[in-house]
Amino acid sequence: MDATTSSVSPLLDLEGRVALVTGASRGIGAATASLLGRCNARVAIHFGKSRTEAEEVANGIARSGGLQAAVFQAELGSDDERRRLHREVVATLGSPLLLVHNAGIYVRNPFEETDDAAFLSRWRTTQSVNLESAAHLTLLALPAMRAARFGRIVMVASRAAFRAETDAASYAVSKAGMVSLARCLARNEGSHGITANSICPGWVDTEMARPDVDVRKAEIEAEIPLGRIATAEDCARAILFYLSPLAPYANGTALGLNGGSFLH
Repeated sequence: MDATTSSVSPLLDLEGRVALVTGASRGIGAATASLLGRCNARVAIHFGKSRTEAEEVANGIARSGGLQAAVFQAELGSDDERRRLHREVVATLGSPLLLVHNAGIYVRNPFEETDDAAFLSRWRTTQSVNLESAAHLTLLALPAMRAARFGRIVMVASRAAFRAETDAASYAVSKAGMVSLARCLARNEGSHGITANSICPGWVDTEMARPDVDVRKAEIEAEIPLGRIATAEDCARAILFYLSPLAPYANGTALGLNGGSFLH
């Protein structure tokens, strides 16, 4: 969509609320931050290492007439870094009432691994970045959401949460945990006007997936009834749906976003 702050539909208007999007310097996160900026959110663009790309996203929001966007660096595997991120977002933009937990890592971690220390290291890093950060940043944001009697939380999970991964169990488990976390939050926080939902993409044409996509594109597309790999923008639109006035009653759901390649 090409809406600007002057023409956005009331059904998509985020009304100046602060949105924190993790992992927003590229891929799904960048597409989401850009779209939310065009729908009147004040966007906190988190990045881990790619400051230049994060600033490009912020500049794009400004060029499109967005209200406000700022970039924030943090290593999401660290408790203290997550606390600092939250403090800086609040000080710069205000309390985030819209959370998009998009940041994630994919590391192959097969059970055939013979070095148990290496296996556990990869396992713990994946859970910390993908799952624990989502729980922690949500915990930090909840007091302001409860006070406002409004909050929208979206987990960017994966079809791997349901289909599983033969050589990346740590990733699949982290994504299944995100789906379960959203459901727990939905039941716990719904009475405060807070909703929590997940999107579960299959293959998406992003930098993370591109090494596999470049090699296996024909094979991957053959298993997708719609005949194409998802774009980051496909995911961003689904996230906007959950954050916007279009979906006030959606709570605890997990939206499959895989073109029909996996149904459950």
